Amino acid sequence: MTAPTAAATTAPPGWWTSRFGRLPRAGWRLLAGLGLSRLGFVVVPFAAYWLANDRNLNPGQVALVMTCFGAGWMFGVPVGGAMADRIGRKHTIITANTLSAGAFLLLGAAPGLAWLCAAAVAAGLTFDLARPAVQAVLTDTASPESRPRILALLYWIMNLSRAASCIIGGLLAGHDFRLLFVLNAVLNLAFAAMVAVGVTDTTRRSPRTIREPWRQVLADRPMAAFTAITLVFLTVHTQSMVTLPIIMDEAGIPPGWYGVILAADPAAVVIAQLLMQRLLATLPALKVCAAGIAAVGIGLPITALGDTATWFIATTPIWVAGEVMFLAVAPGIVAGLAPPHLRGAYFGTWGATLGAAALLGPALAAVLLNLGGSTLLWITCAAAAAVAALACLNLNRHPGPHAQEHP
Repeated sequence: MTAPTAAATTAPPGWWTSRFGRLPRAGWRLLAGLGLSRLGFVVVPFAAYWLANDRNLNPGQVALVMTCFGAGWMFGVPVGGAMADRIGRKHTIITANTLSAGAFLLLGAAPGLAWLCAAAVAAGLTFDLARPAVQAVLTDTASPESRPRILALLYWIMNLSRAASCIIGGLLAGHDFRLLFVLNAVLNLAFAAMVAVGVTDTTRRSPRTIREPWRQVLADRPMAAFTAITLVFLTVHTQSMVTLPIIMDEAGIPPGWYGVILAADPAAVVIAQLLMQRLLATLPALKVCAAGIAAVGIGLPITALGDTATWFIATTPIWVAGEVMFLAVAPGIVAGLAPPHLRGAYFGTWGATLGAAALLGPALAAVLLNLGGSTLLWITCAAAAAVAALACLNLNRHPGPHAQEHP
């Protein structure tokens, strides 16, 4: 594979390029397609509400189905990464989005609890199945200096789509929940078609090294350490979706205000990243990640101290800024650690922390809230974040063996 020529590269206006860099046209198509498909995941933020209100499940049954989804999510991402290296990035994206369309339609049509659990596993498996392949293609096609910014742009687009999907989902759910699943399928199939006709496969195959990809990834000590750090960060951050809603409910925050706060999160991420991205791109990546972990570890307990909507809204930017600092920069670190022929496996293994945190976060909250209430939970979260931030700073002394490889 050769580096993209100037004629094949397009750039938005200068202020945008200074934040997110340059990318070949095929890369822009890939980003646009992913943003489009993410609009289709309107099902996910409304899943618990749909299960309780449309399917009449009790809280325990809702938790069981959502746990099945989280388990599928945790295993689906590394599988997608291995597929990206083995069968190719392009084929993985097409296959993953086609399977996802079918899995979410199956979920919407599942007749009973057992079928809902099985379909939730399938939906979780395919939810992020394509993401490692997308990240690998963007890393393959971007210049080494542009990779962190392009991967940060991917994160920005996904949050923009998430914010829009909350609005779209609310409008459609008011008419018929089945429309959410149909929209999901249509947009995922549209993304698969866009990739089929407009993206060239960039896979570098090496049969000797892809037989046990996960073992090779975890044998890379800096990568294994950064994956563990990410898992701690995400488990702490998950309390924004697990414990904060409980605290807001206990404070008497009405559903309308909770909806505003929920929708404001991805919107705040989009705005904060635009404001911060240019600065983030100039700072040492691991130090930025450490600062982001610390901001989340401090910010969430500060938000939890409040008992009014004004306090919750005013303090949310603290941990939202930390979220942006970590998640806008972390994929670039993974790209620097990964050898070209194992980029899918590296992104897939790292991405598995999202699903793992979706399982660990609620379990951690349940245990600590029962043992010592919210005080013990937030002290534990702050301490875990401090340890992870220090580990991230220490990792800065041990760059990965592939950090200087070029495509």
